[in-house]
Amino acid sequence: MGWGLACLMAASQALAAPSPTAKTAPRPAAKVVRTMDFAARRAIAGGPAADDASPGVESPELRAIREAERELFPPKLPGADPWPAGPPLAIRESPAPEVIATGLPPARRWSEPDAPPAPPPWVAVAHLTLPDLPVRWDERVVRYLEFFRDDPRGRATFANLYRHSSRWRDAMHRTLRRKALPEDLVWVSMIESGFDPTARSPAGAAGLWQFMPETARIYGLTLNRWLDQRLDAEASTEAAAEFLGDLHRRFGSWELALAAFNMGHAGLASVLRRYNTNDFWSLARTEGTLPWETTLYVPKILAAAIVAHNLAAFGLEDVALDPPADPDKVMVPPGTPLTLVAQAAGCSVKEIEGVNPELRAARTPPVEDGDTYAVSVPHGKGPQAAQGLARLRRDQPPLDRYVVRFGETLEQIATAHRTTAQRLVELNAIGAGEAVRGGTVLLVPHVEALPDGAPPGARAVQAVGLKPSVVVPSDVFVYPDRQRVFYRVLAGDMLKDIAGALHVTTDDLRRWNDLDAVARLQEGMTLQVFVPKDADLTGVVFVPEADVRVLPVGSDEFFAALERDKGFKRVTVTARAGDTLESIGRRFDVRPRTMERVNRRGREETLRPGDPVVVYVPSAVASRASSAATASNAPAPNGPLPPPPLPELLP
Repeated sequence: MGWGLACLMAASQALAAPSPTAKTAPRPAAKVVRTMDFAARRAIAGGPAADDASPGVESPELRAIREAERELFPPKLPGADPWPAGPPLAIRESPAPEVIATGLPPARRWSEPDAPPAPPPWVAVAHLTLPDLPVRWDERVVRYLEFFRDDPRGRATFANLYRHSSRWRDAMHRTLRRKALPEDLVWVSMIESGFDPTARSPAGAAGLWQFMPETARIYGLTLNRWLDQRLDAEASTEAAAEFLGDLHRRFGSWELALAAFNMGHAGLASVLRRYNTNDFWSLARTEGTLPWETTLYVPKILAAAIVAHNLAAFGLEDVALDPPADPDKVMVPPGTPLTLVAQAAGCSVKEIEGVNPELRAARTPPVEDGDTYAVSVPHGKGPQAAQGLARLRRDQPPLDRYVVRFGETLEQIATAHRTTAQRLVELNAIGAGEAVRGGTVLLVPHVEALPDGAPPGARAVQAVGLKPSVVVPSDVFVYPDRQRVFYRVLAGDMLKDIAGALHVTTDDLRRWNDLDAVARLQEGMTLQVFVPKDADLTGVVFVPEADVRVLPVGSDEFFAALERDKGFKRVTVTARAGDTLESIGRRFDVRPRTMERVNRRGREETLRPGDPVVVYVPSAVASRASSAATASNAPAPNGPLPPPPLPELLP
């Protein structure tokens, strides 16, 4: 907790404490704490619930800086100078620069270009060492410097952040030096994460450099159910250095590169074109250009770099530093539990998890071709861990890497590999409610190939052929160059994913199956798909047309199957004068709501004589219904369906 927050809490507690002479007010009732059943919520949502995404918790140091910024840079009033004129802190020696509050850059004569702002007097006296990033003595840079120098909150905040920097700073410097980049870019990590490799933001960014998933994948970081390399200090620093280098090559200045790192390169490029300038400091003073956060982000990094090079000048020379994070690396086979690594290294599982935050399943990932994975162990434990693992691995059953096919279930995979779904859940740390999708890599027990050489997973498809019934729309589709197959929907399946896996379009899937593009698919639905005959479907679990009974809606086969499955006889009767759905239903022991559902009319609506009415007569009373019907009201079988349209007339 920041120093300022602690003072505020203490003050609020003092204000809230009753005086000795005050009467004690009735104590409010205790707040009821809601306990949620997240498993039930996932079942309702058909996948992850809204609260499953774990938002990050802001570090106390970064929160203290953000809260201090409200004092340093208070919001301007309409028509006021965009820079605060008064001193935001107890100590302030440099005057505020004059700014024309028109929302546009100050007018100037071309013969007299603007001179860069001069440093405040105390900077000249301090003889500060400057970082290898370009420094401009802008008002916001100076205010951050004064906050870190003169405000107890600022000194305490920077001291804590700098203390943590020693864990990663040297390794980051080596990476930046190797890529010929300014070494003071390490302070980007301070402002992004407080040098916490496990930091997560509510927006979805993670790691020392707060990569968003899309950018992380562009720069080669793996994000799947096994690995999140944004949390790997070494890998994420390599990616961040390449990203920052690319941004600098695009924009040409480190101020713009840092702004793009914060707000996105596309957004920044759009601002530069719209306002026709490539000067960050001009944009930072112009109304409606950069996000407010970005206008503070760049000065904050520059100020942090200056303070880091001049600790004594800011009263921080006595900061005790954390020891460097210098773990040993041990090459470990795929699927090795971290409990085994901890046992071999002679340390706790928590220690191993702490130096390997990128491992999400408490096991080494199933990398391709059986390659080993470099696991971190505490410094000095490497040789012991390597020897212990060589001994302990002999007792571990062999595991294989298996790529789940689209539409394949855990039960099918388990059957094919002679194990249980629960065992797969344990091996792969599959969470409650987690959907295992096509393309997911799992660890499975090693099973010899089938006699014909087919992979073990082939058994999953062979077990499906029990001629299930599939209801399809009544429209007829004819494609000479396609074959019809059927796909059973799993929980969480999206139309676009199914279309991509089966090499068709989403519009085709909607038309073939009479689907709403907005509504979600439900688990257990079966879709008919007309796939190209040469389409590669080896990564998809599907049912061939020959293995199902196709029931077009409204066909004789459809109603026959419905009668058989539901235990009723579908008959059509003719309404008489004064009849309603409810009165007809009473004659055949059919409930009014069933009559409404079948005939799509209100139960009390008066029918016209001669109107046809469909009745689902229970099998137990079907014979009585036939004998009781009069000649004018006798059940009549449905007539044949009209012939399908000629193929050549189909659209």
